[in-house]
Amino acid sequence: MEELVFGPFTINANRRILLRNGVTIPLGSRAIDVLIHLATHAGELRTNSQIVKHVWPDTFVEEANLRVHISALRKALGDTQREPQFIANIPGRGYTFVAQVRKEQRAAVELAAVPGAPDRAISRIFGREETISSIETQISKARLLTVVGPGGIGKSTVARAVTSPDRCLSEIVWIDLSEVANPRLVPTVVASAIGVLARSENIVLDISAHFGSRDVLMVLDSCEHVVESVASFVEEVLSRAPGLRILATSREPLRATGERVNRLPPLDTPLSAPTARDALRFPAVQLFVDRADACLGGYKLSDADAPHVAEICARLDGIALAIELAAGRLETIGIAALATSLTDCFRVLTRGRRTALPRHQTLRATLDWSYTILSQPERAAVCELSVFPGWFTNDAASSVLADRDTEELIAALVAKSLVVADASQGETRYRLLGTTRLYAWQKLGEAGETTATMTRLAEYLTAMFERGEHELYSSPLSDWTRDYAQQVGSMRAVLDWAFGRAGDPSLGVRLTVSALPLFFRLSLLDECLVAVTHAISYLENRPGLDERSRMKLYAALGWPQMRATAAPEHGVAAWTTALAIAEEIGDVDHQLRAIWALWVDAINRAEPRLGFEYADRFSILAASSSDRTDAIVGKRMRGATLHWLGRQAETRDQLRQMLQEYEALPERHHSIRFQFDQRVTGRIILARALWLLGEEDNALREVEEAVQYAINIRHDLSLCNVLAEAACPLSLLSGDEALATRYIGMLKDHTKALSLDVWNCYADCFKAELHLRAGRTDACLQQLMPSMAILRKSGFLLFMTFFQSIAAQALAAQGRHTDALEMAESAIAHCESSGERWCLAELYRVRATVLLRQGTTDSMFSAEDSLRLALEIARKDGSVAWEQRVNKEISAVPLFDEQPISASR
Repeated sequence: MEELVFGPFTINANRRILLRNGVTIPLGSRAIDVLIHLATHAGELRTNSQIVKHVWPDTFVEEANLRVHISALRKALGDTQREPQFIANIPGRGYTFVAQVRKEQRAAVELAAVPGAPDRAISRIFGREETISSIETQISKARLLTVVGPGGIGKSTVARAVTSPDRCLSEIVWIDLSEVANPRLVPTVVASAIGVLARSENIVLDISAHFGSRDVLMVLDSCEHVVESVASFVEEVLSRAPGLRILATSREPLRATGERVNRLPPLDTPLSAPTARDALRFPAVQLFVDRADACLGGYKLSDADAPHVAEICARLDGIALAIELAAGRLETIGIAALATSLTDCFRVLTRGRRTALPRHQTLRATLDWSYTILSQPERAAVCELSVFPGWFTNDAASSVLADRDTEELIAALVAKSLVVADASQGETRYRLLGTTRLYAWQKLGEAGETTATMTRLAEYLTAMFERGEHELYSSPLSDWTRDYAQQVGSMRAVLDWAFGRAGDPSLGVRLTVSALPLFFRLSLLDECLVAVTHAISYLENRPGLDERSRMKLYAALGWPQMRATAAPEHGVAAWTTALAIAEEIGDVDHQLRAIWALWVDAINRAEPRLGFEYADRFSILAASSSDRTDAIVGKRMRGATLHWLGRQAETRDQLRQMLQEYEALPERHHSIRFQFDQRVTGRIILARALWLLGEEDNALREVEEAVQYAINIRHDLSLCNVLAEAACPLSLLSGDEALATRYIGMLKDHTKALSLDVWNCYADCFKAELHLRAGRTDACLQQLMPSMAILRKSGFLLFMTFFQSIAAQALAAQGRHTDALEMAESAIAHCESSGERWCLAELYRVRATVLLRQGTTDSMFSAEDSLRLALEIARKDGSVAWEQRVNKEISAVPLFDEQPISASR
């Protein structure tokens, strides 16, 4: 056997190991490949592409990956980049092995046949290089190593790779224990496999004597069903045969003396893969493509297939056997159909290799094998835990398990690789792999225990969320979210079951009501409305059953429908119903919520006079509330309404007082009761008032801080609110188009992801103004006019007058003066009828610019009148920003140079 020797180092290419003075130096398999390639070409420049092509022949790899392995080699060799003794870098070209290398011959060790091992070639292995290298290192240090993992994950495959002739020079003995039914027969099976005839009463003594001091690596494959017997056997035989080492594979550790455990993780899978190049970076996808290629006689992953393959691998949790079985189905089904069909993976994932062990021929057989070796309490527990679709805590598990010995049962299931544990985020959490969960869920149904178990989970979640509603007002929002957001998956599962054909809708009603704060805190508006609609339907058919819950549900249904652009009257009707029930049962809290919502509706419809009436009504009722924050919220409502009425100085003073009082509160967590974070909403209107009062820098600073705060507290509705009502319009009004572009992009992305249709329309309108500023009037109107129509139809008129001013300017720029004038005058008429005044001065200014574009004598005099009115309104309202715009317009008109317009003229 040939070895490469340089300095104190020796490379054994067959065993793929690096030794320093005879001691093995741990290296990953890719790193050793790189080293062997460089050493065999010592003195030659090897380009980056040559090295990558040799080491990763069928996989796309970034050159940065090569640099990582070069760095690992230098560390192992004690080399430096500045003064290299072994590997020199040629910048921009590649690497050269600069040490003298000599080749030496070493007699090969005769390898024993592998008694009992399946005569099977090792398939290509993906994503296990580091694991195999780690096992090689560990088995050289410890005499007993167990590879542990769930069924089908690839334990035997890894063991075969470790013991392959090109990696291992020890004598190999392979014992397959999968067919051993009687645990007491383990020593007999081993003796038979190695050809030992019993000569004493203790057969283990004979086996130990057979091995003696020989360097033997014995593989005990599939130990899980006879684990206790195997543990006793290995302890005794290892104590008597000093040259023997044992590599075991099992779904749980042996728990034998001196055992080291290597838990085999699932293959890495992509969360998403928009392109084939992205997908092929993950071992799970590489395995799928390899097996698909073999199955179809040729397959290359395309960009179109990549998202489907990524979904398949993710839904199969990176379990190698399941992925192989899935790829094998491509003979009869397409990629997209296969991804869809995996909801019934036990029917689809069949037809494994004929030479595979029976338990590996189908996915169900694999899980049957794991299930049958469980004790009865463990079987019941894994079935009951299947009600959790994702991660769960020990406390949650205790709530659904009929057997209350939770910790012991979960520990046993974790040990048997049926439950995955994660302690990386503080409290340990658990989950079942997707295929295991589906199997256990079916078993739960077959046992007739679904209703009882789901009922226990529903009651647990309801109690938790009911406590959470109170904790919401006493805990920081970040803590509340972290503690409760992980329950969303379970909540969805229970609601689907409760309102389904075989469920209990009364439990669904209770859970929906208790979960309302969670829905709103996490901005899960669509899901909330679906559940609320089901719950209301149930209660409406049972008059008087639970009026308090009905009130809360109507309140939830009536929350301003920022997610939708149709039937706004439904929201008003729902709030009116909620208010009537709240008054009937004397619930001050929900009376305040309903009045607040009706105020929001009036403001959204650009009717600030009506809004002021609701704001006053709220403030009067807030005096009787047990929560002193309600009075502060009332001040915010009043301050905001004053802004829309054009009273900017009063707005500024009111909101500064409101924010000061709010900040002084020991507890400030009201984003759920009144939809948005109060600090954010207060600063939105304060920023707008400051801009109008001429304090542009202060206004933009308020906006920036409010945006960042909304991001920090992770409240999407508050973030969209500040972007739509302050960040986008004020950056545009300030002329900072780069900032406006960034804010509009943020608003567009968030509103699209959350289906917040109204604010999405706002984003389109703001983008239309950018088109106007760039002189693209056609693009401006094409984007602006349809969005305005949607907003008008949906009843969201809050910014309609301002958007009309943009449309009027675009129409005038196209010479459509009549249309432009009608647009501006329509906006002015609305202001006069509703009391809206915040941009009235700007509307008269825009009207004047349209008239000036007409250029007739009459239009010039009318323009002068409009500018005079604009100046008077701006000065009366204290709107310095609008006044500056009007004066700039006046100074730009030569006709008015000799006779300046003044407010008193």
